[in-house]
Amino acid sequence: MHSKPLLATAVVALTMLFACSKKKNCDPTPSNSIKYRSLGDVQVKNLQSYHLDIDLDGTHNVYLALGVTGDATGTTGKFFAAGINSTKLLVKVDSTICLQQNEVIKSIAPHPRDWKGMESYLVEAHIPAARPYDTVWTGDWLSASRKYIGFQFTRDNVPYMGWICVSMDRTHLALILHGCAWRRISEGDLPAGTMPAS
Repeated sequence: MHSKPLLATAVVALTMLFACSKKKNCDPTPSNSIKYRSLGDVQVKNLQSYHLDIDLDGTHNVYLALGVTGDATGTTGKFFAAGINSTKLLVKVDSTICLQQNEVIKSIAPHPRDWKGMESYLVEAHIPAARPYDTVWTGDWLSASRKYIGFQFTRDNVPYMGWICVSMDRTHLALILHGCAWRRISEGDLPAGTMPAS
C-alpha cells in the first residue's frame, strides 16, 4: 500500500527533474542580430562630404568630411567625423579611434576612450605652398586599410552599437567607406569587423 504513493512521488520528481534539465538545455542563447550594409566604397574628399544614415531610418548618424583651409604658407586638409542626432563615436581627446580588426568595442568605453558626439579628426595633411611634395601628415588613420570607427546610436529607445569600415587613400586625398554594421548594446561587446552569421 505504501509503494503506490512512493512510486507516484518518484514519477513526479523524475518528471520535474527531466523538465528542469530539458529547460536548461533548451534555453535560447542570445542571438547575434548584427545587421550589415555595404557603403559601396563611397569616397569622402574635398567638396564631397558624406552624411551616413547607418540603419536607413531617415536619420543621419555620422557626418564625414574633409575641411580645407589655405593661406600663403600652404594648404591644410583635415578629415573629420562627427556623431550627429545623438550618435556618439569612440574617440580619444580630439581624435577618432582607429580600431583594428577584432578589437573589442565596449558599450562602456575604458578610460581614456570615450563616446562623444563632437567632431573629431582622423587624419590631417599640410601641403606647403613652396614645396607641395613635402606634405606633412598626422593622425592615427594615415595608413588605414579597412580599419574601424566605433559608434553608438538609439532608435525607438533601444541603444545600438557598431562599426564603420574605412580606408585612407593618401594618393587621392580621400577616405573610402566600405561598410557598416550594428546590433543592440544589450548583446554585449562587439569585435570590430564582426559580420552577420550566414
